Amino acid sequence: MLAGLMVPERPIGNMYFSAWSHSVISNCVNLCGDLKMGEYLKIPPRVMFLTQIYGTVLEGFVNYAVMVSIVGAHRELLTESDGSAVWSGASIQSYNTNAASWALAKYLYGAGSTYILVPIGLAIGAGIVAIHRIVSHFVPRIRGFALAEINMPQLIQYAGFTPYNQSQTCVILSWITTGFFSQFYLRNYKPRIFRDYMYLVTGAFDGASLFVLFILSFSVFGAGGRSVPFPAWWGNNANGNLDHCPSAE
Repeated sequence: MLAGLMVPERPIGNMYFSAWSHSVISNCVNLCGDLKMGEYLKIPPRVMFLTQIYGTVLEGFVNYAVMVSIVGAHRELLTESDGSAVWSGASIQSYNTNAASWALAKYLYGAGSTYILVPIGLAIGAGIVAIHRIVSHFVPRIRGFALAEINMPQLIQYAGFTPYNQSQTCVILSWITTGFFSQFYLRNYKPRIFRDYMYLVTGAFDGASLFVLFILSFSVFGAGGRSVPFPAWWGNNANGNLDHCPSAE
């Protein structure tokens, strides 16, 4: 939005603005999250920081090589709006879409335009958070439930995924299921297990899932060329996406 106001009608300028502002800040937030995880796991901050720097530098080379391989093998699929159960270019294409749309902000988001509700929605979201904070201050509990425990910014953020193509957002069910099991059941009914093992298990899941995804991408999903289809069994959706995520007709 700021880039659209500062350099209107210049999509490339908007894209550079995003790359050197939003993307940098987002990566810094992710690195801070990893530092916090390191504190929970009793890893010395200096060791954690050096590990992050090493991983970030290595990541640039690995990401470039993987991107070239995937784009070369699935270029046509990545240009489609839906993608598939495995590959989708929606996230990367969003950079180009956002740059073009915000460069034309006064035509798309200005008063009387088709998408005027987009900038208004920012104010609505901020207002909801402020109202929730005020209400939770004067009414801290309702039937024993603390209103302050509701993370309203995150609630609004993930509610924004609702209109997305379901083939790209059905993973939300897995997030909710895992989060509910760990943060509600284990925290409240198995506090010792949660206290002693949850942070360690979370770190293990994070690292293991990314490692397995990397292996599957090249050995099964065809990141480097030919893919190897999974065999048909009751857990697979033989007539559609194997992960049962619906796609637009």
